[in-house]
Amino acid sequence: MALISLVACNRPPDLPLEPTISFNDVVFEVTTTNIGTVPIESYALKLTFNVSDGDGDIGLDGAESGRPYHEFDLVLDESTRQPINFGDNPGDVFTCIDWIIESPVGVPADATFDYNGDGDMSDTLQVVFNDNRHNIFVDFLVKQPDGSFVESDVRAWPPGSDNEVTFCNTETFDGRIPCLSADDAPCDFVRSTSRPIEGTITYDMISSGFLPVFRTSTIKMRFQIQDRRLNKSNIVESPEFTLQDIRVDVSGG
Repeated sequence: MALISLVACNRPPDLPLEPTISFNDVVFEVTTTNIGTVPIESYALKLTFNVSDGDGDIGLDGAESGRPYHEFDLVLDESTRQPINFGDNPGDVFTCIDWIIESPVGVPADATFDYNGDGDMSDTLQVVFNDNRHNIFVDFLVKQPDGSFVESDVRAWPPGSDNEVTFCNTETFDGRIPCLSADDAPCDFVRSTSRPIEGTITYDMISSGFLPVFRTSTIKMRFQIQDRRLNKSNIVESPEFTLQDIRVDVSGG
């Protein structure tokens, strides 16, 4: 889960139309809330970065699903030009990054969808997920004994688990920055107005997995954003840190 907090923007002069970002801060916030007499901890890694953009077209509404921000494309059979169902081809292996289930277990019927339009919602269809459904992209890099850094794929933790094969029920910290405007209808404003912006964004990544995965390892983050026209920013890396170094304890009541 990702949350955004914004600091007010000013109106700088000429800026490039592509977004430009730089690292500002990172905090590992541990909030303790007492449920009766039982303390419950929640965890948020808060990445703050500076941003500027010449026409201010940064941000996506959470429900915005039209092209080019759609979630995925169905893969079509080369001969029939029909969507491919799981099992159509010998040797199909299910992963959650290659297939979409029309009626997942535990999902209410009114939240399912007939993606291939065949009149039922019982199919598992091959898809290619669209990177442009997100506008912020975050990787985690772990320091090795030789001093180098290697990307840690948080979608496949813990190693050796089913998640390492199926990539199901996993987390990604790619997400959506909301439209950068104080207007009552911020995305309508951003779509219709061109103006330079400059300010800071704090991107909150909520997960109970940070400590089990990274423990006391030295890590750093690599991140990039893109605007509504799909112009990508520069790629930025944070300084290296451990979760213990940047931990801030907060009382949740």
